[in-house]
Amino acid sequence: MNYHFGMLIGLTLGMAAGFAVVALLVKKKVLDMHFDERQELARGKAFQYGFFTLLIAAYVYGLSDVLLGRWCDVLTGVTLCIALAICVFAITCILKDAYLSLREKPRTIMTFFALLSIINLGFGVMYHISPGLTENGVLTFRAVNPIIGFATLIILVVYVVNYLLSPRDEEAE
Repeated sequence: MNYHFGMLIGLTLGMAAGFAVVALLVKKKVLDMHFDERQELARGKAFQYGFFTLLIAAYVYGLSDVLLGRWCDVLTGVTLCIALAICVFAITCILKDAYLSLREKPRTIMTFFALLSIINLGFGVMYHISPGLTENGVLTFRAVNPIIGFATLIILVVYVVNYLLSPRDEEAE
């Protein structure tokens, strides 16, 4: 029972820290959530793609559990589905120039995603080195950090490539 209580406390503290970081970014005006009409429409379509991706991924995860047997912890499977859906949403928004509001600075967001990737992938390396990433052939909860790390890294790479390839006004920079 101590293991589950520890996981609950860790998950709660992680979520609280995440909310605190987002609240700080909003307060410091780093995250300015004002989008124009074109961006709102694109974000709505991206949300729709992400939502249907989540539904399909959850169904595929459930089906794989039935057909292949238990191959991952339930929370890990759910995290995989959510990470996939978030990647679809974010990449769609990035490609339609609707990820950041017109007043947000791309370099700040790129730095934030780079830090998220490094921290989560660092935990993933630690978990890979020490035993516990898998138990009896089942991917455990410790795989959540590398999953989130890879998801944020994919979003970062798409954002950086899109940023470097897109034409920009020199005055806006």
